[in-house]
Amino acid sequence: MRSKNRTAFTPADLCGLIAHETASMLYGVGADSIPSAETMRAGLEAFAAAAGAVDISTHLAWIDSELESAREFERTEKDTSHLLDPDRLNAVPEAAVQMEAVWELFSTAVRLPSQQDRQAMRELAVTMAEAGGLDNALLGGKLEGPYLSAEDIRAELEEVRAALQTEQVCGPAAEMLP
Repeated sequence: MRSKNRTAFTPADLCGLIAHETASMLYGVGADSIPSAETMRAGLEAFAAAAGAVDISTHLAWIDSELESAREFERTEKDTSHLLDPDRLNAVPEAAVQMEAVWELFSTAVRLPSQQDRQAMRELAVTMAEAGGLDNALLGGKLEGPYLSAEDIRAELEEVRAALQTEQVCGPAAEMLP
């Protein structure tokens, strides 16, 4: 049962969660995760199109920035800049948030006419469950914190939006981080 104190999880929140998990994967795993991150990006676009009226421009810009950072690291083997402090990406979504996300992705998949889009939603749901540790939690394990709530996801996206705006005005994100 949903707690009365918890904020409702929206399609925009799911898009924020997908972007968070993609950035986290790219930072935590690096260049080996580029193909999975590209798949997650495509899944985000398919979900947003199915959800309708969800502006994902910030989400895509964040993922693209992290993809470029991972590619640059792969080329140069030098640490690259990030829009947020990478330690913030260690937080995992609360189990309830992950369950809502996976449910929403599967619910969206069954409504899509294209087999390719349904497959993209399925792959995204599985990747999201694995990335957040939900697959282990469902088998009796415990999710390790710190945890992200829907409110945390929204606040994180606002910080990314501000970082992207600062980057456009001042130059690379490396100048923003200490």
